[in-house]
Amino acid sequence: MIKIIKYLKSRFTDVKKCYKTKQAVALFIVFMVAGCILINKQYSCAKTRELYTSLIQKSNPVYNDFVNNGTSVAYKIKIKKKSIVIHGSLSDSSTEQVTGMGIHTYKLSDNVKYISRGGEAPDQEFTKNKFKKYLEKCKDSALTLILGLEDKKVTKVIISS
Repeated sequence: MIKIIKYLKSRFTDVKKCYKTKQAVALFIVFMVAGCILINKQYSCAKTRELYTSLIQKSNPVYNDFVNNGTSVAYKIKIKKKSIVIHGSLSDSSTEQVTGMGIHTYKLSDNVKYISRGGEAPDQEFTKNKFKKYLEKCKDSALTLILGLEDKKVTKVIISS
């Protein structure tokens, strides 16, 4: 883009002749900047993304070590009828940014898959109720909870080793 501007400046030295050209160049620059902003916004607000956190209770002796090292932690999780509520922090797999500690609520899609994943075994899919029971067993395991989101709704809830 800089080369284009330099070229146009070199071609038009008379101010009156290049007034309209300067307007055109200015508009071109505005559109280019706007395009770059939109492209970056699209990448940061992708339609699909994954968030993850470690399942660990506040009473666990290593809880503070996880938090102090910047590891995302979830100390309480509720799977409700149409949402999942996570108390703690989450990491975005594409940016590796960790959210602040707090209560994070995500809407569940109509076709959520509840999955256990680990080792070389194939994924094991659960019903919502069985997954809640499994989650209760894993709540202080330091296993990873992964949320797969599409269009801002959770489509997959995964507990992974």
